[in-house]
Amino acid sequence: MSDLKTLVENYFAPKKESLSKQTLYEIFDEVIREQEEQPNPQKNFEIALEKIKQEGYDYEVVQGKKNLIKVKHDNRLEALETLLRNLEPLGFTHNADFSGSSMGRIEIKDKVFGNAFIIIKPLSKTAATAGNDYEEAIANRINEKYSDLGVTATAAGAGHGSDVTITGPKGSLTIETKTSLSADFGQFRAQFNTVESNWEPRRTAGYVKNEEIFRPLYENLLSDFLNQNCIFPNLEDPRLAKDKNEKITGLRASRTTGEFKKELQNAWFNGKTDYKKDFDFKFIAPYYADKGDELIQLGRKGLYALTDEAARELNIPKFEDSGLDAYIRFRFKPTMGANSNTSFTVAIKIKGKLEKSPLSLTNDDDLDKIINKLI
Repeated sequence: MSDLKTLVENYFAPKKESLSKQTLYEIFDEVIREQEEQPNPQKNFEIALEKIKQEGYDYEVVQGKKNLIKVKHDNRLEALETLLRNLEPLGFTHNADFSGSSMGRIEIKDKVFGNAFIIIKPLSKTAATAGNDYEEAIANRINEKYSDLGVTATAAGAGHGSDVTITGPKGSLTIETKTSLSADFGQFRAQFNTVESNWEPRRTAGYVKNEEIFRPLYENLLSDFLNQNCIFPNLEDPRLAKDKNEKITGLRASRTTGEFKKELQNAWFNGKTDYKKDFDFKFIAPYYADKGDELIQLGRKGLYALTDEAARELNIPKFEDSGLDAYIRFRFKPTMGANSNTSFTVAIKIKGKLEKSPLSLTNDDDLDKIINKLI
């Protein structure tokens, strides 16, 4: 060590004659301390936690999941954007394709200073409201910026129709919105017909409206699996919910519904919690265009066209050509907690890597370009 200090002195002395030996030692010691700083596998986690606390968000550190923080906030989009503004300059990124949360996950992976992961869940609302928050945030922003130009935007919320409709003097745009690729891209329910001893789709209003899309998927990907593997040990079990036609529509709420669900999952899904089957994405890509929508906003991935005309008008990629994959998922879906009423839910899901679109409804400059088409 003394030899190194001598080298430092010899280096600085001719150039900085005013520096004392004590000052040189202090400079040297500071450099050595920085170089000898030990790896801290909790540093990134501590940074994430500090930023969350600074915003005053409710949170919990998830037990059994290393370095995972669950932030609880009713306006999940606002919380996501705020945390990203604080954390992206520090190396954190938004993994919009993370399948464990409809809003994706904020994350950083570092061998020296450790991993940290943040997911955002509702504080008091149900998870389904995340999409409504997203629609309303987009519509409100448009109304604030462009109402004086005769442009208005409406959000469908839980109602029917396009998620966001923008209307201007020269026409309108209808837009589907998804918080991320991990959101459902269509959903219906299944039921067991005890009279005919077979599974079938439950003919809700939503299913009937989209039967042209849903029925082929059910018949080609799910029907055989359900009838061969999903067998009830006792059709008279009081925990089975039945309608007036003796069709089993799900599980009834009870103190042991959660245990019953796990028993059936183990028997039906070979120890897994659901059943998944891949299919060609091009089959489902036109789904929203068939509903009448022209565009689809996919969280931070931006705006995609559902029609050839919209792709040409805005010079953006067509969703159908994005190279994604699709799969159908069958699972038990509780309404609230483990022991609540539970349905047999079929969801259409998307997976794969989606390149970012050059336009997004969440970017003010991009909004100007889009609105100019309507005024």
